[in-house]
Amino acid sequence: MSDVERACELGATGGPNAFSCITCSDEGRPARIHELDEATGLAFCEDEDGRCEEADVSLVAPVQVGDTVLVHAGVALVRL
Repeated sequence: MSDVERACELGATGGPNAFSCITCSDEGRPARIHELDEATGLAFCEDEDGRCEEADVSLVAPVQVGDTVLVHAGVALVRL
């Protein structure tokens, strides 16, 4: 089990729902970085369902095109 999976299981949700926010109940989504602007810390990402969004990746830098990150509310929280 990875550190991320372990942290999610033991997180504040009290269960194995790894990607659910306890504040707003939205789910974080794994997304692959397709374009990256290192100067602004913003990336154009696509999730597993083909949805595209811009995400702030400055919290998980350094990242590169092709990396997968967990995105919640427009912010990448962890590299997967």
